[in-house]
Amino acid sequence: MRIPIIAVLTFAAITFLVTGFWDFVSDAILPNTIWGLYSRSFFENVLVEAHGAVLDLLVVGVILYWFEQRRARRDQIGRLEEELADLRLYRAPDAPYRTLGTIRRLLALDDSKALQISEVTLSHLELKDLNLSECNIYATVFTDSRIRNVHFKNCSLDAAIFAGVIMEHTQLTGSSLKRAKFQSAKLNGLNLTSCQIQNADFTSASLRSANFKGVDCKGVVFKNADLTSTNFIGARNLDPSAIATARCVRGLKSDDPRISAIVAAHKGK
Repeated sequence: MRIPIIAVLTFAAITFLVTGFWDFVSDAILPNTIWGLYSRSFFENVLVEAHGAVLDLLVVGVILYWFEQRRARRDQIGRLEEELADLRLYRAPDAPYRTLGTIRRLLALDDSKALQISEVTLSHLELKDLNLSECNIYATVFTDSRIRNVHFKNCSLDAAIFAGVIMEHTQLTGSSLKRAKFQSAKLNGLNLTSCQIQNADFTSASLRSANFKGVDCKGVVFKNADLTSTNFIGARNLDPSAIATARCVRGLKSDDPRISAIVAAHKGK
């Protein structure tokens, strides 16, 4: 597109310059020149028509340029999606960095894109300032990563591995975390009220002031977890024996009398 644009701009510049300096051009170059139909009035008409042609070319050029940019953007997104798919099978030490870079480039091109990030490795990284919506992140490995200012909105994070992660200012709005592994993770203040966490494993995790209000906790494991000031009010299918295996339940909130008794018993120790 560069050569046609330069040609149109050059033609437009010549047309405007000749028109602007028409008095000089007509007096110095075409004072009384007549050759057949080529006369001063003929060239005046040519200039008028040239202005119309410039306008038409500019409009058509803008439209073509817009379509060309859209096509190039689609092609680039397609190439990045293929690269992301290939990285699922890539196990070299730089795999997490390459994967994260590809994700960021895709989001820069289309921040509403539902990415396929399943079964990739994003371990030992700092993931921050990301908005992931409707993404398939099934069985992705985040081991020992730091996740800051990341919003997972309506994402599938089933069977994802968050072992040893640190989550800060992270949102999991409407996301599915079934069978996800959070062993030894630091999830203080995490809000899970809109999530599905059945059979998730929070072994040895720090969940201080986390919010499980109204969440279905069927099959969830809290062995050696720190549940200080955690909110379980209205939680469904919460097994009291799972709470009993926690390391600390001081200040835990629950409307289940069985769990309240466990909290009271810990307080007396």
